[in-house]
Amino acid sequence: MKYDIVIVGSGPAGTVTGRFAAESGAKVLIVERRSEIGVPVLCGEGISRKIDEWDMLEGDRWIAGRMDGARIFSPDGTMVVLSAEVAGNETGYVVYRDIFDQELAKKAVKSGVKIMMNTQALGLIKEDGKIKGIKVKNFDKEMDIQCDIVVGADGVESRVGKWAGIDTTLKPNDLETCCQYTLTNCDVKDSYCDFYLGSKKAPGGYIWVFPKGNNVANVGIGILASLSESALAKKLLDEFIENDRRFEKAEPIRFLAGAVPVARPIESVRDNLILVGDSARQVDPITGGGLTHCLEIGKIAGEVIGKALKEKDFSQEFLSEYETRWKEIIGKKLKRNYMVKEILHEMEDKTLNMLADSLKDYKFDELSTLSLIKALVLKHPTLLMKLKPLLKLSEL
Repeated sequence: MKYDIVIVGSGPAGTVTGRFAAESGAKVLIVERRSEIGVPVLCGEGISRKIDEWDMLEGDRWIAGRMDGARIFSPDGTMVVLSAEVAGNETGYVVYRDIFDQELAKKAVKSGVKIMMNTQALGLIKEDGKIKGIKVKNFDKEMDIQCDIVVGADGVESRVGKWAGIDTTLKPNDLETCCQYTLTNCDVKDSYCDFYLGSKKAPGGYIWVFPKGNNVANVGIGILASLSESALAKKLLDEFIENDRRFEKAEPIRFLAGAVPVARPIESVRDNLILVGDSARQVDPITGGGLTHCLEIGKIAGEVIGKALKEKDFSQEFLSEYETRWKEIIGKKLKRNYMVKEILHEMEDKTLNMLADSLKDYKFDELSTLSLIKALVLKHPTLLMKLKPLLKLSEL
């Protein structure tokens, strides 16, 4: 078998990369180890309304709810509200992630992408040190697939990246362990996403409540792996649900567990190889959100792959245009937010309570990490020395 591009993983990063590579003239194959795209769901299912500008999806059956803003609760319950007027298109949607992924895959297929399900990647094919394809197992049959570029869209600790010599190992303090219930019969009637902070509620992370309409909500938790012990995330989430009146009569219709990188980005390019999405750590280190990034950066990856095919140049030097372009868009944000994550994890609950109390009536100009930093410095000048590097980074 011979393709121009083989993509490992059919998540949004993989299918969007495949779509735009195919639209550039590439012969593309996506291999997926699961038997159904988008299943099981491994996501909080929130995404920014920025995607409305990108023509990535058709219709709206993937939308579970349109959000009017977000509320952040400090450990003592103090609430900071970020309304839609402030948040703009950052308020976003809560989606049906399985339908969302499948709609992206349909767009890819319309562009000419082939998809091979129940297919596990086994290793890279190399000749004289150069990547020439990938070994896979489709059901019980092993086969070699020749290609010019392999794309790793295979998630948190990318095996494709490791096979290419990239260190994709995550340290415990750069990994969130997560679990989530989808609950029905909830008393959740408004359209705000809620976030709960505190060392006793979610050490090194947060609890979220995302409404999906019709008295259904995603209620989940992410905690730092370095602060976790066996089943701690589920235990804390169960306690939160048990003590929240909105869920007194609720019952689960889905439970999921997984992990999210909250790390600095890693190398995303080698000769004949590109990493996209979680594989390249293109995830916000504060929120653990990366769905919007997958779409925006997948498009860039597909476009650069198209150029490489036209020039017959698959070298790291040529493909580095991809890394340069995606870092221009989110590189500074990811670097700054990683620093914010580290600072937040050092803060005691009483400090978070104090900060929330000072911001509860603050009128934000916009919803962004930078606006929050500026507000904190304005309200608490004593934080200036700690947050000054973040302000300088934002001005670059």
